[in-house]
Amino acid sequence: MAKLVLFGTGRGASVAHRFLSHDTEHEVVAFTVDATYIKAKSHRGLPLVPFEEVERSYPPDRFRMLVLLGYQGMNGLRERKFKESKAKGYILESYIASDIFRVEPIAAGENCFIMDNQSISLDVRIGDNVVMWSSNHVGDMTVIEDHAWVSSHVTIAANVRIGQGAFLGIGATVANGVSVGARSFVGADVLLSAELAGGAVRVAGQPESLGVDSQSFMRVMIAGGKL
Repeated sequence: MAKLVLFGTGRGASVAHRFLSHDTEHEVVAFTVDATYIKAKSHRGLPLVPFEEVERSYPPDRFRMLVLLGYQGMNGLRERKFKESKAKGYILESYIASDIFRVEPIAAGENCFIMDNQSISLDVRIGDNVVMWSSNHVGDMTVIEDHAWVSSHVTIAANVRIGQGAFLGIGATVANGVSVGARSFVGADVLLSAELAGGAVRVAGQPESLGVDSQSFMRVMIAGGKL
């Protein structure tokens, strides 16, 4: 059992708090965010402390951290806070839902958040800081690289590589042997049967990548309330 500090006060941190409290023996003891975003002294009944000085109250030799932020900036914000937490000396705890059937242990790195009802086959490797929302399938010999985000009901076939910081939308399907480039955006319900270049965007109903980089596309989608 570990004592944990959660980074964030948004939806992700609240979900993490509930899953960790009910599906692990870990104890969440506090929340932390950058000082500029602190509007209260507590969150969900626990202390809320500035990230800039979190190690004073919760030193990394006694406490661990989990950073569950969203996919802003093609997962760049979560990656940055992951690295800043590591630089402070924290071990970043991972959560893997207890209801996932395991023939062998799931190979996942630090600060992963892998929710309920996954089907994860053999010889799958999951890097650091990967988020997998509920109810996905991952075929054997697949690699999901650091900082990626996999939404719900995604089907990833065998021998697939999901690049660093990539985003897979709800219901996306990636065919056997396909590589998804770093920071690429695969929209909801897309069937991806050929390699996708890094930073590219594929959306449903379009046979080819859009002529826009994923960072710009995601900013427009978030601004329009589509993500």
